Amino acid sequence: MPLDPYIVVASAVVGFLVGMTGAGGGALMTPMLILLFGVKPTTAISSDLVAAVLMRPVGAVVHMAQRTVNYALVGWMVLGSVPAALFGTYTLHLLGDSKGAEKDVSCASCSTGDRVSAASA
Repeated sequence: MPLDPYIVVASAVVGFLVGMTGAGGGALMTPMLILLFGVKPTTAISSDLVAAVLMRPVGAVVHMAQRTVNYALVGWMVLGSVPAALFGTYTLHLLGDSKGAEKDVSCASCSTGDRVSAASA
């Protein structure tokens, strides 16, 4: 995929909004890639996850240095989210690599992004 300056600018806007609000970037970035740029849902999700792997450690280090992290809360969140993420990955595997599965993932991710955006407003 060649460099698309519009994706770079839109990603910068999402990054700014995440920095200002603390809202999850994936809830904003993945629907943006799918709806505005026509990126396949599986590609948008996986690409956003890899970008997050590179960005999140920086944010984590900043917050740990500022001592704003509640480690007990982190433990509870990991206890729920890690098994659920593995189950979600397995479910996606069961759906297979079909156009129907991509449409289902697209609808679910965009619907979730809309709800998260509305809740944080």
